[in-house]
Amino acid sequence: MAEEIKSDWLEIIGKSLAFLCVQEISRNDPKRVPDLVAKVKFLESMGLSTKDAAGLMGTTANSVKTNQRAREKKGNGRAKKGRK
Repeated sequence: MAEEIKSDWLEIIGKSLAFLCVQEISRNDPKRVPDLVAKVKFLESMGLSTKDAAGLMGTTANSVKTNQRAREKKGNGRAKKGRK
């Protein structure tokens, strides 16, 4: 029982520190995490799941995935030019 409570607190502390890190980076180096998708990717690189990272940013995992797909489509438009 005590071990389970300790594990829960460690998870809460870890998520809190990850949130503080992403907020500090977005304040000091806004080009590194310019939007929500970049912030969630940063949190995922720290070991959080997409669901947890999105929750910390105040959104859902589905919303993040939709924004990420839209961002990828926008970037791919430059590479697909037709012949004249």
